[in-house]
Amino acid sequence: MVTVRSSLTRRTIPALIAVFFVASAATARYSGGMGEPNDPYQIATAADLIALGETPADYDKHFILTADIDLNPNLPGRKVLDRAAIAPDADDTEYGFQGTSFTGVFDGNDHTISHLTITGESYLGLFGQLVGGSWDVPTCEVRNLGLVDVDIAGSGAYIGGLVGCHCGYASITASHSSGLVSGDWKVGGLVG
Repeated sequence: MVTVRSSLTRRTIPALIAVFFVASAATARYSGGMGEPNDPYQIATAADLIALGETPADYDKHFILTADIDLNPNLPGRKVLDRAAIAPDADDTEYGFQGTSFTGVFDGNDHTISHLTITGESYLGLFGQLVGGSWDVPTCEVRNLGLVDVDIAGSGAYIGGLVGCHCGYASITASHSSGLVSGDWKVGGLVG
């Protein structure tokens, strides 16, 4: 038989609870989740999507869209982008992709992102570049996502509504895009 003794009192329990909640709030990202396969980061707002785009260290994590998102540049806090929203090319002056590719999983959960507006050079789309896996086990995946009324104008290559450049063995399933996409070469409505 094991006996456990505790030195917790009624005064220390509220303090421990407060420390737990402060620590939990400090590690919270996006609208929830932990970025793992069974607990993906939850993207519920335009601010969440923008935060993802600004956090390359998370590009290898798992995400799920939990609501439709409108990126209309006329709405408060939105703008016309000059690079891809996620995994953009970091240097337009250098040849090729100079940035961090998205290698994680993004599940659109049958939601849509509307009015994505980008005017830039190359590697344009919601994702600038997807990379990952092998032909039999693609580790990078975008699925169940709709883009509606995109307006993407590039002056270079690899321009698409959803993805600018699909490299390696990334998987795109059950996804669609509608709107205007233009560029010089390697341009597509869904993938450049």
